[in-house]
Amino acid sequence: MTAVSDLARESSHVTGRTLRESVEAFVAGWGKHTAIPVEVWALPKRAVPDEAAGLAFAVLVDALSAVEQATYVSMALTAGETLRLTVCDDGSGLASREVLDHGDLRARAATLGGRYDIASSTGDGTTITLELPL
Repeated sequence: MTAVSDLARESSHVTGRTLRESVEAFVAGWGKHTAIPVEVWALPKRAVPDEAAGLAFAVLVDALSAVEQATYVSMALTAGETLRLTVCDDGSGLASREVLDHGDLRARAATLGGRYDIASSTGDGTTITLELPL
């Protein structure tokens, strides 16, 4: 079985593409791989600075990697004065907020003047939020 991180490397990455194109390709591959529908509410039409785009993509890959027992995922990614990424699922939730930290996502967001949050409780799904000033 292909790991989500392998899907990110194989099917899409931010380098050489817009963030919108990268997210569209990755989400389509992930949805096909997992058979979990993903409703995409918004994607940025404008260019996003490379550092912010790379972090947003990393957070998206991380969030989808942690989806368990979900039947539905929704996401929105907007870019105005602030880049905002929200990924929600209706899965089993996370027993620990630290499950998704994988080292430095929160620190990377803080370095860019933003924030990275996880809202989850067992049985109620998970919501991941990234906000970065642009």
